[in-house]
Amino acid sequence: MRAEDPEFGRFTVLLCALLIFICALPFISEAGFGITALRYGTSLLLISAVYSVSERRWHLVLAMVLAVPAVIAHMLPTLLGEQGTLIFRLGMSATFFTYITILISGFLLRQERVSTDMILGAINVYLLLAIIFMFLHAFAEILRPGSYLYQGETLAAALRGNAEIQSLAFLLYFSLVTLTTLGYGDIAPAMPAARTLCSLEAVIGQLFVAVFIARMVAIHIGQRTR
Repeated sequence: MRAEDPEFGRFTVLLCALLIFICALPFISEAGFGITALRYGTSLLLISAVYSVSERRWHLVLAMVLAVPAVIAHMLPTLLGEQGTLIFRLGMSATFFTYITILISGFLLRQERVSTDMILGAINVYLLLAIIFMFLHAFAEILRPGSYLYQGETLAAALRGNAEIQSLAFLLYFSLVTLTTLGYGDIAPAMPAARTLCSLEAVIGQLFVAVFIARMVAIHIGQRTR
């Protein structure tokens, strides 16, 4: 990825897709068509993420290798049986978005000036971290039901309607709250693996601000003094 600083570019497309996904998920989780909207919406988010790293061929190829099975798992919900497909879907989605986040983070760390690309890339990385941990929290809950409590009861007992989309909506909110260290306390980890994920997410959220934002400020100050 080069620092092109376009007015509308790959990072803009990804940012729009992320904002739509994050804002829409809580609402579509209550709708009858929610599970269909979730699968198509997640697939579009995957495609937008592939487009964001499409400048270098080998980045694009590996992104597509990771994205294709994830999209198939989202579009064919009974491919490996209901439980197996859900585990595969969550695992591949988390792996794919982790790869995209690493590529964008590497791009940011190589920049020598504060540009539109750098700002949009930083926002994308922060939101992608929330998405990655949403999938990881859901993965932990599937492997060990009861890993998370909602107002004192298990997440499964608190859900109404479609369990998959409801749990993702809950855990997206929980991921954002944990990443930003707000800590409202309405959802809490109850198992060791879940607590480890929460601790890791909170630390990464703070390190992002300390590393990337501080670097952007330092580069901006350097630009002004030249």
